[in-house]
Formats: sequence, structure tokens, C-alpha cells
Amino acid sequence: MRSNESGDWLFERLAALPTGTPDMARSDRVRRRCHAALTRRRESLRHTAPPPTRRQILELAIVWGFCLVYLSAVIRDVL
Repeated sequence: MRSNESGDWLFERLAALPTGTPDMARSDRVRRRCHAALTRRRESLRHTAPPPTRRQILELAIVWGFCLVYLSAVIRDVL
């Protein structure tokens, strides 16, 4: 007995099921609600994000500096 023979009856029953038709009005309502939620979130994030501080900028510069030093060492070892 092959492994796919045991599930043939299941596939036949699934194939006999009617296909569903989407409700366009409901799809439009869900789409509008999602767009409204995304817009609200975008607006709230835009107004609440503080500008970076000097310390954050300095930390970022230090991290990038270490990355560049590491990358140059890797390239030197490869060459």
C-alpha cells in the first residue's frame, strides 16, 4: 500500500465541496478598516518619534566605526 492511497478518499470528498464566493461588501469594509488602522498608526508614530539625541548619534558613529575597522581587517586578511 502506498502512502498516497490512504488519503485518496479525502481528496475526493474535498474536491466535491462547493467553492466559496467572497462577499465584496465585507471585503471592502475590512479593507477600509485596515487602511484606517494603518493610517492612524502611521500618524501616531510620526508625531511621537523624538529626534535622535547627541548620545544616540555618537553611539551610532562608534558602532559604524568598529564595523568599518572590522570590515577593513577582513578584506586585508582575504587579500
